[in-house]
Amino acid sequence: MRPARPTSPSGPGCRRGRCSPGFRRLTEAGLVIGADGAFAADQASLREAARDSRPADDADPGVDPVLRTFLRGDVLVGLPAQRGRRRVVLAHIAEQSFAPGTRYPERAVDDALKKWCAAGGSDHATLRRYLIDEQLLTREHGIYQRH
Repeated sequence: MRPARPTSPSGPGCRRGRCSPGFRRLTEAGLVIGADGAFAADQASLREAARDSRPADDADPGVDPVLRTFLRGDVLVGLPAQRGRRRVVLAHIAEQSFAPGTRYPERAVDDALKKWCAAGGSDHATLRRYLIDEQLLTREHGIYQRH
């Protein structure tokens, strides 16, 4: 059961009765509980959220750990900041989405990449740009191709 939201919020993420968006989201998600200026992390909810967001223990040991970290099925949950890891994820997306030698108009590329972005881990335009930058796709006159 979630506690009622205080009418005049105060606490570490709040000032003058207004909470920061991040603190408000944590409270609404049930990860932070309390009222009247006394807030605390709900440890049971945090454990559950962590358990739900990590890959299953029986994950295929042959799958690259980078892919297990940043993908849930065919959905990107985050884009690695490190270039090497990002390239592993991008190469996987390119291999799964585009056949070598086939020419794709930009709209088809965008449609294929939007499916990967359903969880909000990135947006299709960013993925498209990275795929070009990493030379996993080539672009010429609005036509894309994987080699």
